[in-house]
Amino acid sequence: MTRKKKSRKLGENGTPRLSKEKLQELRAMKEQRVKKNKGNKAGSRNAQEAKIEIKSQAGSQKDPRAGSKKKIALTPEAVQPQTEPQMKRHLTPQVTLTKAKDPELTLEQELQQLENDERLMKLLERHERGELLTGKDAKFFNRAIARHQELCEILGIDDEFEEEDMIEADPLADFVSNDLADEWLSDDEDER
Repeated sequence: MTRKKKSRKLGENGTPRLSKEKLQELRAMKEQRVKKNKGNKAGSRNAQEAKIEIKSQAGSQKDPRAGSKKKIALTPEAVQPQTEPQMKRHLTPQVTLTKAKDPELTLEQELQQLENDERLMKLLERHERGELLTGKDAKFFNRAIARHQELCEILGIDDEFEEEDMIEADPLADFVSNDLADEWLSDDEDER
């Protein structure tokens, strides 16, 4: 594309000359347009009129930072003797207070709860190892064991285990027999 040089001659590249009438119409249209003000007028921060308007607007709005406007006396006032408050004995309470009751458990539930108590189980293990329980632990242990025995008697549960019953119920007893040991011992004695 070739470049055209601008020339000073009026014509294609220049602005067309307008008649005087046309120029006057354009100027009148410009004057009729309302200029939109963007920002403040020049020098507005130093204008006295603006400061007065701002003060009046600020007075109408309540400043949240402002504290109480209550006047405080700078000199102590004479203390008036206070009258004793009147007791209103004729009023009756609207609600009566009672202690909350624990939900009633059945004997089986209470026994189950005692047997599943973690603290009691730990204390029982310590007692079986031969440790001496003292203080609150001993009181709790004695109370819980006594209640457990009571519940077992009421429900008819035999809580005592005999050592003979435990030996008979040994699951390894079925697998271990003395016959094999007797054979080995008898063989060894025969060879000597």
